Amino acid sequence: MGKKDLQAFIAAKKKSEKIKEINWEKRKEDWLLKLNELYADIESWLNDLEQDVVSINYIDKEINEEHIGIYTARKMILRIADEQVVLDPVGTLLIGAAGRVDMRGKNGQVKLVLVPASSTGVEIKVQIKGKEESEREIQQTKKNNDNEEMVWKIATPPPSINYIELDSDSFSDALLEVIGG
Repeated sequence: MGKKDLQAFIAAKKKSEKIKEINWEKRKEDWLLKLNELYADIESWLNDLEQDVVSINYIDKEINEEHIGIYTARKMILRIADEQVVLDPVGTLLIGAAGRVDMRGKNGQVKLVLVPASSTGVEIKVQIKGKEESEREIQQTKKNNDNEEMVWKIATPPPSINYIELDSDSFSDALLEVIGG
């Protein structure tokens, strides 16, 4: 019992050291930078619409994420005529994405996700491997994803979640979907 407990303690410490290796401040800064880039894109896409009908405002939102702590992000409030749409940042510590923003209107919600540029949808793999082999594969996947540009895409609803490239047209379609246009 004594040696097994010691081995379990050492294994837990090794895992916590790997968690500490992640630069959480940089992760948060990258996420907030990408969030602001998304908002800038949306502003430019809406810029050519009649400005007396469209207004854009921001309010601060507190987000609390494990390892990162409490921080402030901006929530975008769009008013188009008498319709209101809220783009609400969820966070950066998500499974399968480096960030998510929920766009909500009276007719529903569309999820915008920050994913690798080459990603076309959620991929689920189940493989049984030895521990060392699995750890090597996780590290290689992380290296590959770290090198790839992260971009905003629209996530289709489950069960088959696919990603749609986010551009002026797809954003306009999503906007119409949530306001019922």
